[in-house]
Amino acid sequence: MLELVLSLSLAAAVVTAAAGLARTTMRAVALTESRLEVNQGARRAIERVTEELRWAETVVDDPACPPSSLCPSRVRVRVPRGNPYRQSLGYDVTFQHNPRQREVERRVGLGVNNLAANVDGVTFTYVTSAGTAATSAADVAKIHIVMQVRHRDGAAVTVESEVGLRNRRAPSSTTLAPPTPWPTWRPPVRGPRDPVPPGRISPVVPRLPPEPR
Repeated sequence: MLELVLSLSLAAAVVTAAAGLARTTMRAVALTESRLEVNQGARRAIERVTEELRWAETVVDDPACPPSSLCPSRVRVRVPRGNPYRQSLGYDVTFQHNPRQREVERRVGLGVNNLAANVDGVTFTYVTSAGTAATSAADVAKIHIVMQVRHRDGAAVTVESEVGLRNRRAPSSTTLAPPTPWPTWRPPVRGPRDPVPPGRISPVVPRLPPEPR
């Protein structure tokens, strides 16, 4: 009887330990899957933003972000015709962070699409073709994107990307002046008593017959 009780106690202890190990393993697997899902969602979102910004021709001024009209938390660009999204139609698209919903939004007109969730912040940095910080929307040649996402367990991950505007229309820094026409050469005026230059034959003026009276 004593051996049976000891065997049952040992079996219960083993089952309890195995159940605890199984719960811990399942919790770790679920946490890993959650992290992978959040990371993949953030990478898909930043790839989507990067791909569409690559087709832009210019950054649109944002009056709400003086003095450069460039906002660090959102970007609005103009995509010309011939793009793979709307083919023969040009459009303006805005990418921005929604802090209340912790999402990255894509806006075209009145339409809104959610690209990623669990996003704590998105930062856009604008760079010129020379690699310096842009001071106006017309000078932007590249956009650096930094996205911060946070998992359910509190771990934060940063995803970065940089994209150049493929169809950028660089502003003209100098205005070309119209070409100066070549001056028309004219011989100097010769007086009636000036000698005829050598090598030239003085023109003979024919005499007309006297008019009849």
